[in-house]
Amino acid sequence: MPHEFVISIMARDRVGIVADVTGALRELGGNLADLSQTVLGGYFTMICIVALPATVTAAEVRRRLRAIQPGAPWEVGIRPYRPPRKRRPGGAPGSRYVITASGPDKTGLVATLSGFLREKGINIEDLATLVRDEVYWMVLTVRLPAGSDVGALKRELHAMMAGVGVRCELMHQSIFDATNEV
Repeated sequence: MPHEFVISIMARDRVGIVADVTGALRELGGNLADLSQTVLGGYFTMICIVALPATVTAAEVRRRLRAIQPGAPWEVGIRPYRPPRKRRPGGAPGSRYVITASGPDKTGLVATLSGFLREKGINIEDLATLVRDEVYWMVLTVRLPAGSDVGALKRELHAMMAGVGVRCELMHQSIFDATNEV
């Protein structure tokens, strides 16, 4: 019976690294369930959930991934995957929204916005930031609690972030997707 692992990898970026990593996992008999990958500041980062044959150990996966580029500093983290507990009936998770924000690059912008969201009980499911020409850009996918007053939340969010010089918008995921289709 297969078992699942959460695997994280960080290494200097180069052409072909995704093919090398996913190929190594395939050679071990792995089946990818979820994967998120990006390059930040020249570093390749990936986190994935992979089902592997029961005979494959975490140590074997780590050895195989590090062997992709011997001598290169590869950070490899592996943990057994434990699926989230199922929600009780009536415990609807709420709707997905996107927050976009931009303003002058200064210390503490992510901490300010994420602290606000924590106080409101809003979970951040995805977060990407970028600095270009001294402008700090953020795009967050969040899950609002069921029954949230979206209008009031938008007003509070705008006011709070305007206080640090950041413009932001909050929109339902479907609206964001429809208006940002490539």
